[in-house]
Amino acid sequence: MAFHVQGQETKKYSGDNSLYYHAEELFGKAQYSAAREGFRAFINAHQSENDLFVQKAYYYEGLSALELFNEDAIPLLIAYNNRYPENINKAVISFKIANFFFQKEDFENAVIWYANTPLNAVEKERKDELLFKHGYSAFQLDDRVTALNAFRDVKDGTSQYASPSLYFFSHLSYLGGALQIALEGFEKLKVDPNYSGVVPYYIIQIYHRQMRFQNVVDYAPTVLDSTSLTEISDVYHLLGDAYYKLNQFKEAAKYLEIYYQKAKTTRVDDYQIAYSLFRNEEYDKAIKYFDRVARVDDSLGQIAMYQIADSYQKLNKLLPARSAFYRASEMKTLEKVQEDALYNFAVLSFKVDINPYDESVKAFENYLRKYPESSRKQDIYQCLVNVYSNTSNYSKALESLDKLPSKDTKLKALYQIIAYNYGVELFQKARYEDAITNFALVNKYAIDPQLVALAKYWRADAFYRLKKYTESIAEYKLFLGSPASNSLEEKNDAYYNLGYAYWNKELYNDALDALQIYLQGNPKNKEKKVDACLKLADGYYTSKQNALAIKYYKETIDLKSDLSDRASYYLAKSYGYNGQLQLKINALLTLIEDYKDSKYIMNGVYELAKSYKSGSEYDPALVYFRKYLADYPQSPLLIDCQLEIADIHYKQWDYAQAELDFKQLLLEHDNVRDVCAAAVKGLMDVYIAQKKPEKASDLADQYPCANVSPDEKENLFYNPALQSYVDSNYVEAIPKFETYLTKFPQGRYANETYYFLGNSYFKIKDTVKAVHNYEAYLSGENNAYSEFAAARVSAFYYNKKDYVNGIKYYQKLDKIATKAYNIFVAKLGLMRCYFLNNNYQESIAYAKIVLESNGLTTANHIDAEYVSALASYKLENYTDAALSLNWLVKNTRSAMTAESRYYLAEIHQKNKDLTLAENEINAILKMKPSYNFWIGKALILKTKIDIERGDYVQAEQSLKSVIDFYPKELNDGVLLEANELMEELTQLKNPVKIIEEEPDKKIEINQN
Repeated sequence: MAFHVQGQETKKYSGDNSLYYHAEELFGKAQYSAAREGFRAFINAHQSENDLFVQKAYYYEGLSALELFNEDAIPLLIAYNNRYPENINKAVISFKIANFFFQKEDFENAVIWYANTPLNAVEKERKDELLFKHGYSAFQLDDRVTALNAFRDVKDGTSQYASPSLYFFSHLSYLGGALQIALEGFEKLKVDPNYSGVVPYYIIQIYHRQMRFQNVVDYAPTVLDSTSLTEISDVYHLLGDAYYKLNQFKEAAKYLEIYYQKAKTTRVDDYQIAYSLFRNEEYDKAIKYFDRVARVDDSLGQIAMYQIADSYQKLNKLLPARSAFYRASEMKTLEKVQEDALYNFAVLSFKVDINPYDESVKAFENYLRKYPESSRKQDIYQCLVNVYSNTSNYSKALESLDKLPSKDTKLKALYQIIAYNYGVELFQKARYEDAITNFALVNKYAIDPQLVALAKYWRADAFYRLKKYTESIAEYKLFLGSPASNSLEEKNDAYYNLGYAYWNKELYNDALDALQIYLQGNPKNKEKKVDACLKLADGYYTSKQNALAIKYYKETIDLKSDLSDRASYYLAKSYGYNGQLQLKINALLTLIEDYKDSKYIMNGVYELAKSYKSGSEYDPALVYFRKYLADYPQSPLLIDCQLEIADIHYKQWDYAQAELDFKQLLLEHDNVRDVCAAAVKGLMDVYIAQKKPEKASDLADQYPCANVSPDEKENLFYNPALQSYVDSNYVEAIPKFETYLTKFPQGRYANETYYFLGNSYFKIKDTVKAVHNYEAYLSGENNAYSEFAAARVSAFYYNKKDYVNGIKYYQKLDKIATKAYNIFVAKLGLMRCYFLNNNYQESIAYAKIVLESNGLTTANHIDAEYVSALASYKLENYTDAALSLNWLVKNTRSAMTAESRYYLAEIHQKNKDLTLAENEINAILKMKPSYNFWIGKALILKTKIDIERGDYVQAEQSLKSVIDFYPKELNDGVLLEANELMEELTQLKNPVKIIEEEPDKKIEINQN
């Protein structure tokens, strides 16, 4: 039997169908390319298409081509069906063609062929495969009905296609809104490891869509640790949202913030995070998320901005809260929120008492205009009353009060106070004309007579500063005549000021009377009391009422001030003029002994020497003249002292020494007319006393300065010019002096002529030519006029802002000055010019000298501290700068105060003392009157501090205050700086968030 079988097999592979069998064997071994060639060879060798083996060869040829994914596979199989329409392989062919397209993911053709495959013609074990693949192909084509029906017939089976069918059936049910059916399917799959990554996500979504938020929060945390879980960021989102819906905001914030880190959030997402943090009282964090929402002007943005304000308010950060309420009031979507925000903005503006741009007044007025029937109207009016009392924008306050149709007594009294305060503000800003006008408004509602009187006082002071002394005197008299002035401290000061007004009108007797009344009032201000005493003494000294001058100089000395040395000096002078020579000497000795560092010592020593000589006390006179020469070798009075010493020797009959002294003077100064004449005259007296007339005669011939030479031609030109000058006829003097200089450019009087010419031009107010001549004069030797000329030239260049030349002539003045006033002016001028010329080191050195000066006025003290502060700041010596800046803050009430606080704030910021910096900034914002430039700079600095702290929301609020409210007409760089900083801030607030993409996870389908 075995042999028989072997025989059959041999015949099979050697007979007519051997090619077919070989091809069939190759097909069975999946060698489809060789099989296809074999089947084709068999077909070509047999002509009969009805042959059973030929039919089978056509069939397997098509299948081989299909397995090889040949392009002609499907045409071959279709041709087979057409050739043999009754063949039993049609269902198999359709199924295989469908699978062929399925494998190629050509789902459109796959659906057609699966639909053409009769289900009952497919083997039972392959029916689930057909249904699943048909459903999956339809799913890919978004034919949900076909897909759902196909998956439904497989999902409950046990084949390998049951689970994926159940998954896709549940997925389609979910998409179709059949959430419970989908949930039931997914619940069955959640233990299947093939679906553990994706099914929990569906379950969580379904719970969420069914609003079963408790189920979400119970189930989602159990799957978060799964490494296979897909859409992890969305799970955090759904979990956080579920907690949010359950009002469990602590957990909501936790999961929503994780979602924020992992995904690109929407504004609604950001709002949920912000609100959750807000409810958790994490206001700082909430503000950052609210800010992301509030950048769009819609209802959500408006609510978010309002809640930013509420957050800041709960943090007791009222300034940024106020700014945020303002922003919310500017957003117009929700009118109720807009109204409430505007009200809160106005209330907070008043409460924080920081109104750099008078927002509180504007806000209250705006609120009443927009909501005239608001139930809060009475509260607003009450707030307005308080705001008007405290605002620094008095002009706007007055305008607002004027708009009120009727005013009760309280509002009238308020109007009077504000008008008065506005006048004071204008006065402090040196707007004296405007101040005078506004002080007049105090009388409009004369509720308080004291305010009416005070307004007259300030008007008088304003007129005085405008140099309208007649009007000032009249106003002071009205003030003093007012009964209300009797109880005012200003009454006594008014006599002081009135005295100065009279003085400037050259009504000296009236001035002295007023100052005497001032002193009789026992003033408490020691500085003014000293000044009044000294002014009275000087007045009586000038009018040669020496006894009264002596009285008030003594009273000045008794007050023990920095001016006591000056009073002592002029007391001595007054004794001299009063014929009390010994008392003069005693006073000068007291000056020299008690005030060793006084500026008047030099003049005092000289006067003492002269006084002793005047009393014929030659020995002590010699002592003090020689002391003067030794102590003050640069003094212009040096030659005078030498002449006096020579004269003393002559008067003491020491002719030999006198002759030596006079000859030495002639040797050194024969070209100085006055010195030459005095020395020749003295020497002639010595020769005459010695009975040597020939020597006196020779001396007269030798020295023309003795006025015995024939040099009269020069005098013909000089003397007329000098006479015109002496007569104060400067217009005539100028051309005569210039003619003299043209003819005698090197003349004996040339140098002093430049001085007289300079004075003449100065008198006719041609300061440029005056200075030109003063400079020519100063290029020569120093003498009695040099100090005066240097003072005028240096002041000229300082006022012209030519600080280089200012330094040059202040240095000269500093070198030659003998008068105490000019010595100080030189130091002060050098301090200012060095500072304004950016030579900060030198300006600091001179500021120190100025500050150490006796009798320093308040204004000069302020100047010196200011220079010291700013120069030290520029040199980054912040410790010294802070000392002076703090002094300025305590002792000034002007724009300089604001500037000083600003630089203190900058120093604190540089030193990382941000809280101290903010304190200074807030102080600037509270200042009354306000100063726009420094408010703008302060808010910009506040923005930088907030950026440094990472508080971008508050930074933006501060910066927007500048951009929105800073006066546009002020082209001072503040708005430019603010806008540039806003661009930087915008970039900081919108960093690029890098989101890690989650890998796609596909459901794998076993094709075997």
